[in-house]
Amino acid sequence: MGKCWNCDKEINLREAEIKCDDCGKIINYKCHNCHQWFSIYDEEKKEKISECKTCGFFYCPNCGVCGINCQKENWYKIIKEILNEAELNEDQKIQKICKLIEDIKIGKEQIVCPRGVSISYAKGRIKRCIIRMKGFRVKDDEDIGKFKERLNYITELPIGEIVTINQSREKGSYGQELRDVFNYCLCLGVLIKIKINKIIDGEEKIYDAWRRVEKGECPKLDQKNLFKMECPNKNCKIKTYPLSQTECCNPECRYKKGKNKGQLRKLKLKISNKEICQLNRGEFKKEEDEKIRNY
Repeated sequence: MGKCWNCDKEINLREAEIKCDDCGKIINYKCHNCHQWFSIYDEEKKEKISECKTCGFFYCPNCGVCGINCQKENWYKIIKEILNEAELNEDQKIQKICKLIEDIKIGKEQIVCPRGVSISYAKGRIKRCIIRMKGFRVKDDEDIGKFKERLNYITELPIGEIVTINQSREKGSYGQELRDVFNYCLCLGVLIKIKINKIIDGEEKIYDAWRRVEKGECPKLDQKNLFKMECPNKNCKIKTYPLSQTECCNPECRYKKGKNKGQLRKLKLKISNKEICQLNRGEFKKEEDEKIRNY
């Protein structure tokens, strides 16, 4: 994860990826600790360097440090303080450390962008939603139509109307795909997220709701070049092509056996590792309580 040093695009590399799909360069980073530049690809070992499983950033090969705000630093300080508490016996110290692990595991705070989109949607689910609406990774044309129907349903609502997921979802469905589209509409600027209260059986309950607006598309939403065609040959010198291309142009990339022997390799569709949300991950903040509106 992070920003490409060359084209400045926010990206999220998959397991075997080392290059930015937008510009084709191997990813490099400048370490915030030792200020040395390093490549995420180890030329000697011919493999990608290790990532921190806590913050998701790469360990600097020069000083061993990962992300600037990695939570491990805080955990280290707390555990050290627990171990230095002279009044506690060994079992009590272990119990406090286990409680810390429990709090870490279940106490993750929701972080959101300025428009209220959580990082899990902004850096994942919304992109997958767009991909499906464009006809990729869906079962059939009916599925494509469903996604477009949900988007049309929202955009055709009168300005100012308030809706909830439950009242909008189809009977028998779970509403997750509708929630995906609702969050996408936050990015498009056609919905804002609010809180409402309802009196049910004499008890006041608070719900998430969405209000139809027209505030313009978020400038950090980047829907360009989400796909490209790629040659499956790892040693191909050309490797990537526009969507209109179906075969590799490299004369060395030919099938060596099978029914297609001697023919140029067929290209495969690849989803870009460029993030659809170009907001830096560090700019996502803890979700603040929004104004509750009567409903």
